[in-house]
This record gives sequence, C-alpha cells and structure tokens, in this order.
Amino acid sequence: MDRHGARQFFAWKKRYGKANEHNGHVPRDHWLLDEEKRQIIGFHERFPLEGYRRLTFMMIDQEVVAASPSSVYCVLSGAGLLDRWNKKPSKGPRINYSIEYVAGRVRS
Repeated sequence: MDRHGARQFFAWKKRYGKANEHNGHVPRDHWLLDEEKRQIIGFHERFPLEGYRRLTFMMIDQEVVAASPSSVYCVLSGAGLLDRWNKKPSKGPRINYSIEYVAGRVRS
C-alpha cells in the first residue's frame, strides 16, 4: 500500500469483480430507442421536403415521436438524409486573384 495509498486500495476493493467500462457509453433513460429512430426516418420519408424542425413538431402533433429538434437532426444526419446539396467534386482548384496596391507618391 505504500505506492498507491489506502484510499486507492479500498476503491479497487469496492470495484472488484465489476466490468471495466473505460468511459463507455452508459444508456440513459432519455435516449431515443431504435424503434423511435426508425419512426423518425419513416416520417421523414413521408414528408421529405419538410425541414427537421418542422418535422419534429409535426411528429409531436401527430403523436408519432416526442423528440427535440436536435435529436431529430442527429438521427436524420446520421442516416444521411439531410444532405440536400450537390456533393459533386469541384472541377479544379479555386484560383484567388489578388490585386496588390502599393501606396506612393507620383512625381511629375
């Protein structure tokens, strides 16, 4: 006990036999269930032109899923459903032109 101390020893003794979690994800009561995530994705497929905020309140009004707009955004983003913009690679590097102006006097 000289290297770690009595406090650490008793902490180890209390933890003896438990699994090491190493900061793993511990499921919380307020997390969305897989079924709720599927319902959000299904609802988005029914109304693909609606934004995620409007979709959230439509789902709450129709009693489909009660989730926050940020949770709906995370689900839809994770499923790749929010990528509406064209993701084609550019045709080449962008060239930034700059004009240098040097201040000075003009002698006549």
